[in-house]
Amino acid sequence: MDSYHNLMVKVLDHFEHIKFDKSNAWHRLMVSLYCSVVENSDTLLVLQKKRKGVALPTVTRSLMEAFVDLKNLTNDKGYGYFLDVAYYKEWLRVTTAAKNPDNALLQELSQATEFEQQVKEWEEKLDALKAQGYIKLSQYKKFEKAEMIDEYASIYNFLCAHSHNNQRALIDRYLVPNEDKTDFTLKLFHEVDDDKLNQYLEIGQEYFRASSELIHKVLNTGREFEFQNT
Repeated sequence: MDSYHNLMVKVLDHFEHIKFDKSNAWHRLMVSLYCSVVENSDTLLVLQKKRKGVALPTVTRSLMEAFVDLKNLTNDKGYGYFLDVAYYKEWLRVTTAAKNPDNALLQELSQATEFEQQVKEWEEKLDALKAQGYIKLSQYKKFEKAEMIDEYASIYNFLCAHSHNNQRALIDRYLVPNEDKTDFTLKLFHEVDDDKLNQYLEIGQEYFRASSELIHKVLNTGREFEFQNT
């Protein structure tokens, strides 16, 4: 898809203009999310070139989620605290499991130096955020904040079906019905048609473009006009 490739070239050419304050948590998080969008976009292009359709929905979903977080973060610095809650909660979920001596996969973590001190620090930070009213947001709430409920109920729903190996996705991938639909053929690694490949690229390209416009606008590079939807 030439337009996607051209966008990638433009993004990388303009990346040198992205300057941010390393000591600013808001800046670090925004730039990191944008980097995720860029690398997922590159992966989409590689998968499309190799015609590896099975992974396209999963990568597109990750790209879309990064865009939603980026959009919310550029609109509201305080949104980063919701992401902090998720960060601490997920680490504490792992550390709780690590305390179980029967979990051999996490023994090294639980035996690490200052493990208990680190856990206590995360718990205190999480409690402080909760006291201020911050919670771990569901994907629905994130999309709601981004004013993207329609996208959540449509595009995102279909992407999740593939990511979660929902039967809807499995049927679409592997079961090819015969003409009268009385039987089917199971096909592994069957060739994906261009329409299916391109629909994911079209989704990815739009969020890639929009993310680039956002990051250049909020960091005042003066280059956001290069990525405006025309």
